[in-house]
Amino acid sequence: MKAMKKGLVWLVLFTSTASAQVSGPLTLDTCYKRAQANHPLSRQAPLFEESTRMQESVLSSNYLPQVSIGGQVSWQSDVTALPISIPNVSIPSLDKDSYKVNLDVNQLIWDGGMISRQKELEEAGLLVNLQTVEIENHRLRETVNQVFFTILIYQEREKLLRLSMSELQSKLRKIRSGVANGTVLQSNADVLDAEIIHIEQSLTELVHSKASAIYKLGELTGTSFSNNIELEIPVTDSLPPMLTDLRPEYRLFELQQEKFGVQKSMTGIRMLPRISAFGTVGYGKPGLNMLSNQFDGFAMVGARFSWTIWNWSQRRKETRIIEIQQEVIETQKQNFEKNQRILLNSLKQDILKTENMIAADFRIVSLRDAVEKSAAALLDQGMITSTEYLTEKNQQTQAQLNLQLHKIQLQLARINYITASGMLK
Repeated sequence: MKAMKKGLVWLVLFTSTASAQVSGPLTLDTCYKRAQANHPLSRQAPLFEESTRMQESVLSSNYLPQVSIGGQVSWQSDVTALPISIPNVSIPSLDKDSYKVNLDVNQLIWDGGMISRQKELEEAGLLVNLQTVEIENHRLRETVNQVFFTILIYQEREKLLRLSMSELQSKLRKIRSGVANGTVLQSNADVLDAEIIHIEQSLTELVHSKASAIYKLGELTGTSFSNNIELEIPVTDSLPPMLTDLRPEYRLFELQQEKFGVQKSMTGIRMLPRISAFGTVGYGKPGLNMLSNQFDGFAMVGARFSWTIWNWSQRRKETRIIEIQQEVIETQKQNFEKNQRILLNSLKQDILKTENMIAADFRIVSLRDAVEKSAAALLDQGMITSTEYLTEKNQQTQAQLNLQLHKIQLQLARINYITASGMLK
């Protein structure tokens, strides 16, 4: 079966692996492959194919002789009798009971191509079903994107919080030394201690949120991950052109139209003549001689011909119904195209916005680093309080966190754009 693809093929450089165990950083591409292999709906594809093959086999059996056995026992209130009498000639009367058992064989000779078209319809239906599976796989990739990058954001926040707590603990040791020497007030140490406890609370909340996201990724991929799993940030430096016809939904619209096309052609075939041969052998009373009261064998062979020359405009109505269904598919396609353009434009604006925010983040971080160093020196000299220092320290930490988060969000926005465009296969 050939998969038809339209448009450009966009190559995204990810490190891929097919192993079941995580060796080294886990890549987004690896998650895609594992999630697709683990997705229950992905296992529908071979079931659809097997069902279609079986149905085609059933249709092909219509070309084989159809054999049936029948029997009949009956009694009737009257029988055929001659309306005349002949002198000196005895005319026997027929029995009112009859018995018959027969073997019938029917062989289709020509059906106008109906069975062949029915097979085409089965194949068209199979392609539609397989494409729905591909659409589900595409949606699955979108879900994996969100979970994967959520974990990255949690990990980055955790890293910065732990770094900030380490710096505050180091600063607290110096303050406590000053308190012991009587040069620094105890309240300065208490302020730093309270902030460290607050960071520990944030870390506890963050660790549980990250564990929940890691569990979700494990369920999606069918893999058990530890809470310290290392993820590789996918990097895409450029974007493909804005194309709207590469999504799997477009192929589904085409396949649905093709299926309706096959159905439309079948409405005309139903009007063509049918030719078949038949044969019957049997035994009963009476046999073919209806004037005999004896059990006798009989046989008959022949051909049948049927042709529906008028069906009260049924064909025209069926054709119009199919045309309406095709028009509905076309409106769905146009609506999808409109929504796709809106989505891609929105994602592109998110990318541009995040790029501008990152440029500003670098300047802010540089300034906040300088202010924090100055505040730290003043705190060491006892010229400002710990509260004043923490204000600057928290501003610096937040600036660094914003920069790292925006970097991750930029890659997520780019990956979402590529995924939404349908170029990520």
